[in-house]
Amino acid sequence: MKKKVLAAALAGVMVLAMAAGCAKPKVTLGQYKGLELTDISAKEVEDEMAAILESHATLVEVDRAAVEGDTVNINYVGTLDGVAFEGGTDDSEEGTDLELGSNSFIDGFEEGLIGATAGQKLDLNLTFPDPYENNPDLAGKAVVFSVTVNKVQETQIPELTDAFVVENYPQYGSTTEELTKALHDEMQKDTFYNQITKLIMESSTVEKMPADEIAEEALLMVRQYTSYAEYYASMYGIDTEMALYYFMGFESTEALQQYAQEYATSVIKNEIILKEIAEIEGIKLTKDVYTEKAAEYAKSYGYETVEEFEEVYEKEEIETVILMNLVMDFIIDEATIIAPTEE
Repeated sequence: MKKKVLAAALAGVMVLAMAAGCAKPKVTLGQYKGLELTDISAKEVEDEMAAILESHATLVEVDRAAVEGDTVNINYVGTLDGVAFEGGTDDSEEGTDLELGSNSFIDGFEEGLIGATAGQKLDLNLTFPDPYENNPDLAGKAVVFSVTVNKVQETQIPELTDAFVVENYPQYGSTTEELTKALHDEMQKDTFYNQITKLIMESSTVEKMPADEIAEEALLMVRQYTSYAEYYASMYGIDTEMALYYFMGFESTEALQQYAQEYATSVIKNEIILKEIAEIEGIKLTKDVYTEKAAEYAKSYGYETVEEFEEVYEKEEIETVILMNLVMDFIIDEATIIAPTEE
């Protein structure tokens, strides 16, 4: 549970700081006072808390037959006409953890392990799908997987208790009530910030956008995502374009470049608009406010001191983000909050 608003804002701060020395863009503000903002529901908070607890789930070995949703640790050998085929064997000491129902293996493999127990050995007579892009030579072929089940494990999700809060989220308090309130406030602020951004971006215009800075920010994003894709490509033995698609959802490098350009433009435009509002409304960042807010952000990110936080994020970046958030809070104070619908 992190300050998502801060993290998102930090992404574009340095570019905006560089843009400050260029010709000032012309801003025409739309409505930013008296906006209608829709509040979050109690169910949204409950669902997010459930997701948090699930993220702390652990695998516990059990002495029973495997059911769907369990994770079995297995070794296996796949053979075609009695001969082991490439990529179809795991005889390692650590074995493979396979969640039954995850559809990670070909049809019939996981279903064949339901009801299996630790120590059991069984043969699965299966047929590879046709086509089979991972290995076209196996497409449509009948094979046998000889599987050894090493252990059966079930997923255990922890309960929301004071002890859980103290162990995992001490920065938010020591009780379930404190964690729930912190989660509610964080989600609410994140939701309001997103709504505000959408509304003021739609109703405001910025002329003479800093094209060079947009291009630089977009290039940084492309390089970062490409670096991630190259890492996954090397790990899974695929090319970079395929990694971009499977792991990040971009159909091509060109699609990533277009997204990065649009994102950079949006981030910089939003921050220019917020700075304009700050200037009009006389919203300034004082030393005392910086000290207070920086300490809050440092704590929520798990840093002991503001100084440690400033070693990761430059002070100028943090100052700009705090100012942007002060403007957002001003807009919220001026807004009308609408209760969420049943849905």
